[in-house]
Amino acid sequence: MKELGHLGFDGRPIRSVRRDASANRRKAVEAARALFSERGQAVTMEEVAAAAAIGKGTLYRGFPGRAQLAQAVLDDLSRELQAELLAGMGLAEACPVGVLRAFLRRAHTFRLEHLDLFLMAHDGDRAEIRNSPAYLWERQAVAGLLRHAVNRGLSDPADPDLLPDAVMALMDPDLIRHQRDVLGVGADRGADALVAMVFGAAGIGGMGAAGGVSRN
Repeated sequence: MKELGHLGFDGRPIRSVRRDASANRRKAVEAARALFSERGQAVTMEEVAAAAAIGKGTLYRGFPGRAQLAQAVLDDLSRELQAELLAGMGLAEACPVGVLRAFLRRAHTFRLEHLDLFLMAHDGDRAEIRNSPAYLWERQAVAGLLRHAVNRGLSDPADPDLLPDAVMALMDPDLIRHQRDVLGVGADRGADALVAMVFGAAGIGGMGAAGGVSRN
């Protein structure tokens, strides 16, 4: 006989339910990641459910819509990005400005690489996005690097508490899409401009060391 303390209200073991839900979530994210990579925003929730070999109801219980599913895939990809960036961030004590420059350029490139995913995720609740693990980690990293620069006397922002949010706004996917598709801004020019704007707002000098801003 099963112990009552391990049963849910439906009579099933709680641990089994959680394990099944976790496994289904993992299958959904992996299937969505592959499909989104192949076909971008054309992918439907029904196709994800079929590829993951789970029911549509099961998929929708875990992810109410494509926005939430795209955010889950982005969180997955961001963990891989974090591992890459953390290796360089270990140098922040010695060179916070150089690490911040590299971080901003890589974050900009990451958005271009996965722009369809970011745009799908941003079709959802913006407050939800700002509380996602990927967003919070990036904001925390930006805030930490800026704090290092301030402590070293290399940065003098007008309002250091608000600057990290302003930096995140400059990396808004809709803005990056507009720059690319409407203004014809290339990846290098976009990344250079991002660094220049952030450094300007942060009161960081020596932009010549960043190589200037390209025009393509």
